[in-house]
Amino acid sequence: MEKDNNEGKSIIKGSGMLHVNWGDEKNGSVLFFQGETILLGICNIPFALYTTSRFDSNTLPNEHVKDLYQLDKLFLTGDYSSRRVKENSPYEIPLWINDLENLIFLYLDHFDLIGLTNLRIQNLKTLVLKNAHVTDIPNLLIEILTFKNLTHIAYDESCIPLIDQLRKHHTGEITFELLDGSS
Repeated sequence: MEKDNNEGKSIIKGSGMLHVNWGDEKNGSVLFFQGETILLGICNIPFALYTTSRFDSNTLPNEHVKDLYQLDKLFLTGDYSSRRVKENSPYEIPLWINDLENLIFLYLDHFDLIGLTNLRIQNLKTLVLKNAHVTDIPNLLIEILTFKNLTHIAYDESCIPLIDQLRKHHTGEITFELLDGSS
């Protein structure tokens, strides 16, 4: 498998182990893969987690659970079925995200954004929002602005009213990116 150089390149080596090369001499690997959860690491330290709202850290090997707080990136989706999407029934943002102290990138797909009011991620720089359920825009604006290191928000059409209000009230250095519907 090959990816764009900016995204990294994955190579299946002779042992069948999947290794990931993010460039700049950073070599990573798949530390854990089971069902809906993929944990990527660099030098055997967790770097990125792809999972669903049903994630339970107890499913990970112990050596990765103790280092999970070192994650840089979290890609979280409600689940991979389309049933709840069709029913317009978003998921709640799980509170275990607060345990990820070093998180700088958070991708949320099909969540009720009111759950952002419970997150206290100090280092968050990039927030990606897709298929979001947006209510109580004034409180969401306050909560998003508590992420003091936030520099980029990517969003789809579900977040346009929220982002329009955020642009009106925010004078900082956040860049905004409207995602196209094809991704």
